[in-house]
Amino acid sequence: MNAIKTLKPNKSNLEIIIGLQCFFLVVLILFRFQYEQFNSHAESLIYPFSCILCGMNVWSFWSWYILTKSLFNPYLLFLLSAFLFNGGQAILEVLYIHKSGNLTAWELSDQLPPLSSETILNTLFLVIIGLGALHLGALISLGTAKVKSSSCGSKITVLVSSKNSYLIGKRLLWIALFPALFILRDAVLIVLTSGYHSLYQQDFETSYSAAPSILADFLIPGSFFLLAGSKEKSKSRLTSVIVIVIYATIRFFLGQRNQAVMPLVSLAWIWHHLIRPIPKTFLLSIGSLILFIIFPLVATTRNTAGQDRLSISFLLETFSSIDNPIIATISEMGGSMLTISYTLEIVPKDREFQMGTDYLYALFTLIPNVFGKLHPTVARGLPNHWLTEQINPNIAYMSGSYGFSFIAEAYLNFGWIGAPIALGVIGFLIVKLTSWAVKFRDPAKMAMIASFLSFFLFYARAESATVVRPLIWYSLIPYLGVCLLNHSSSKRLTR
Repeated sequence: MNAIKTLKPNKSNLEIIIGLQCFFLVVLILFRFQYEQFNSHAESLIYPFSCILCGMNVWSFWSWYILTKSLFNPYLLFLLSAFLFNGGQAILEVLYIHKSGNLTAWELSDQLPPLSSETILNTLFLVIIGLGALHLGALISLGTAKVKSSSCGSKITVLVSSKNSYLIGKRLLWIALFPALFILRDAVLIVLTSGYHSLYQQDFETSYSAAPSILADFLIPGSFFLLAGSKEKSKSRLTSVIVIVIYATIRFFLGQRNQAVMPLVSLAWIWHHLIRPIPKTFLLSIGSLILFIIFPLVATTRNTAGQDRLSISFLLETFSSIDNPIIATISEMGGSMLTISYTLEIVPKDREFQMGTDYLYALFTLIPNVFGKLHPTVARGLPNHWLTEQINPNIAYMSGSYGFSFIAEAYLNFGWIGAPIALGVIGFLIVKLTSWAVKFRDPAKMAMIASFLSFFLFYARAESATVVRPLIWYSLIPYLGVCLLNHSSSKRLTR
């Protein structure tokens, strides 16, 4: 396992692409604030801005590939997730797929208040500027990345890291296995009895009683660290893959698609970059199967209780009743875009800008809740909770939620001016972290990124309170455990 350099982008190409990205954002901002009839002609501008959003996403992927010669990396995976969840409705608009049943492409439910054309247009503009700023921050971070030459001792260092990653992964699996089995078993019984939504109508464990759930969440990180240290251990590799695939299958059965697909994506990424490359056709085939067959099937059947969930004939009949699985998937994922729309309508009209308070409370999630019934961050009110209460109190009463968006959170905290800056910083930090981790394909660092990625992709349709704890508890702490073992090994070698 040799140390491998990170590809250094061509400086001239990088400067040109960053310049074009800045020019693009400035032109859009000037148009928004100089064109006096922007809102009065909102209906006629929705289609052009939908085209701009889709075109910008193509440009982002193309420009990144030109600079890095890679399309399968954590940043682009997150960017794709961000676009599908926050811009999916624009795809339907561009393709003239305006309706699904009695609902237009811009309506999430007939239970929600209708959106005006002005709000839809402003939503599109915020998503364009937000994703554009995210990509600009990523490009700048790419330009600041340093490439170091491999040292003569790097092979020994990587071998030691691989061995210790294996040890940490094995220990984490033993710690998490039995709590995970009990938690997943209880969840399956609940779903078989009452369906998917009943999972969120249970009394959530708090304080010390939440310990089994916290330990169970080490199952996937443990599998990744075990896999990262098992390049030459076929049985351990197989164990890691089996654990992740079984876990994902159970989550799909429960209806929790995000918790199922993210570990699978992370598994594919770390295997492709650390074990051996996966053929592109295989990746595309499996990805299409999950997105356009499993996703819509799970969405249609997850509220079904009883043995029907285990019936192959029932599943086939249900899937055949879906008019267009591809459109159904894009429409449902793109529904998260509407959380941005309703946030724009509520803030600052009925709720003040938070000025970074939500990000501060997200940091508080690092502290375990051992004293009160609810963690202070949850007790204060997560953005997805108060938004649901505002737009559909009945769903909120039944412990339901429409989710949220990292773009909506940036606007909620900093408004039109600060949101692009915050999102640019996020893009910069994502690339900085992943570039540091994969520079020499160190097993422990790669496992850390895979662990974080298995939680982080959901951030596209959530708030920062959902990702801070996974970054530290389930990614950084296991990595620090490997570093501690590496240090002990180095001391023994120098004696």
